[in-house]
Amino acid sequence: MFSTKYNSNNEQFTLLISFKCEGKKTLRVWAEDFGKKNSKYVDRCVTVDGQRSVYFNFPVSPKNLFIGAININDIKDDDIEVTTIKTPLKDYNIWLDQNTKEFLDLCIPFSQACGFENATPNGRLFSDDNGKFNIKFFDIIRDYATGKILQTPARIGHKSGRIEVGKAAFDKYTIPMRVAILLHEFSHVYKNPKTNLEISNETGADINALYIYLGLGFSKIDAITVYANVFLKAQTKGNVERMRKIMDYINKFEQEDFAYRK
Repeated sequence: MFSTKYNSNNEQFTLLISFKCEGKKTLRVWAEDFGKKNSKYVDRCVTVDGQRSVYFNFPVSPKNLFIGAININDIKDDDIEVTTIKTPLKDYNIWLDQNTKEFLDLCIPFSQACGFENATPNGRLFSDDNGKFNIKFFDIIRDYATGKILQTPARIGHKSGRIEVGKAAFDKYTIPMRVAILLHEFSHVYKNPKTNLEISNETGADINALYIYLGLGFSKIDAITVYANVFLKAQTKGNVERMRKIMDYINKFEQEDFAYRK
């Protein structure tokens, strides 16, 4: 196993992490807020055959990161050499309106901290400085009428604009995954109508959220993973089509169809 403390200093950056080992190994690589539970910024499985280098984006970071790498087939294996090189973050020249900027001021700190914050059955309230945007943090999201536990990790009130989040689901997600989900919910109410779409339009919320998420430099892998995770719980024809459109949009975004790299 490899582990180190990295002084990330709340900065934006990309880490080029290089691995070296004997033979072919599958490593689990992660980076989390040092000493904080449920606070992963990166969590990947990487196959290394002798040596390999991988880029990890940090559009946001804590004061200090714990970076770990472990052979998933032999946790006692210490034949893993890891080096890190800090490089500028690759992001895009996206346009953000004031509403989006203000929501990000709530969305990102909440995503960074909610893994080690308490939720309540009645919903613990998190708000931005002006009280415009609100997140209610529940232990589990339930149907209001029946009390039945719902599978959704988050939802938004179409009239109130208030987002409800379930800790049971969010604890399992990386910080980028949480941001992707919150931006999706935000986009239903605050983006869809501006692009002449119904508030309930899921694909519109997907695309509007991805524009912000990818433009800020967050990893496409986390977005794909969290959408796939949600869709696996409801493998409908509509969700399969949504996933196809998500993948198509991500590919076109990377080719700079919608925004240029800075």
